[in-house]
Amino acid sequence: MNDTKLKSVTLIFLLFLLFPIQGCAGMFGFFNKQDVTLSLQIKGRLLKNGEPQVGVKITRELIYGGTYTDEVTSDSNGDFYFKNKTIRSSNPSNMFFNSSLLQSIYIGNKQDEDSILWYATIQFTQEQALFSDILNNFECELSEEAITYDMPIKGTGQFYTVYTRCKL
Repeated sequence: MNDTKLKSVTLIFLLFLLFPIQGCAGMFGFFNKQDVTLSLQIKGRLLKNGEPQVGVKITRELIYGGTYTDEVTSDSNGDFYFKNKTIRSSNPSNMFFNSSLLQSIYIGNKQDEDSILWYATIQFTQEQALFSDILNNFECELSEEAITYDMPIKGTGQFYTVYTRCKL
């Protein structure tokens, strides 16, 4: 076999190998990106012994394949606001990806248990809307101990566990 024929055969062989791999990748969703809402908007108020907490840095951390953080500062009434957080991701189409979403909202050092305002791990489904009313009227009293709640998922008999010091 001369050099030109060998190169041609090698190229054809490589193409046959490449196309099935791309087909499988598409089939398993590795390249299919879509919009994914990691967090609905959050409107809250930060209090301590009933008094608004002014100028406090509040961090929202979302973990879904990667880590996404943003920060806001409470205003003169202790109010704070986070916009919806949406990303483009191929994770929902990937059958090998664990679709859990970790949401945490905290002040100060995340390692300090007293800094946690909200901590929840949810399966990434439309059930995120379950938290919509709560996160739009988020009143957090820093003098209160954080409590663990089991929030029922409609029609499933299952629960989301939420750790928070905010009123539900």
